[in-house]
Amino acid sequence: MQRILPSRRAGSTLALLIVAALAGTSLLAGTASAKPPRPAAAKKPSAPSKAARARQPKTADRHLHLCAAPTMDGDWHNIDPNTRSMSRVIVDFACDDVRHCDISGHCTGPDVGYYMHPFGRCHPTDCDWGRLKTTDMGGGWIESTYNFGFASVSVWLKTYNYYGLTYLRVWTYTDFTPADGRTDYTTDEWMLR
Repeated sequence: MQRILPSRRAGSTLALLIVAALAGTSLLAGTASAKPPRPAAAKKPSAPSKAARARQPKTADRHLHLCAAPTMDGDWHNIDPNTRSMSRVIVDFACDDVRHCDISGHCTGPDVGYYMHPFGRCHPTDCDWGRLKTTDMGGGWIESTYNFGFASVSVWLKTYNYYGLTYLRVWTYTDFTPADGRTDYTTDEWMLR
């Protein structure tokens, strides 16, 4: 039996690939390929006050969609009035399942799915992050990523039922660019309509 030994160059390449895999980086174009973290298990929010319960819309007060009956749509507000993170998220469901084309051949649609429009805590008025289409991440989660140049922020949304109310969990992962130098961080907050 003949034993084949790799060349010295192949051995160093293999070692480099192993180190890169352990570090969670990609050798392609020198970019990181590590996936951003996913939200951990939820920690139950504190019980709402009677006033907060009274402000919640009843099922009959909400409109119904023809192509689905989403539970996530609405104008959500942070239950912590002193938050330093996300103060509000508007979630809407697009239900245009028809492709429309004009006589020039320009087409739009179909467009079925959730959109999110978050607002970050700023002074004197909250910062409008803009409306983006979401991606279904499975397990009831939807996600959109906002790029601000100095950082990208992944915003994950999911509803939970506690105390007879529907809460929106808003989990964010802020990934700063190497040039910015700040440490990446996550936030995990609860909102009610």
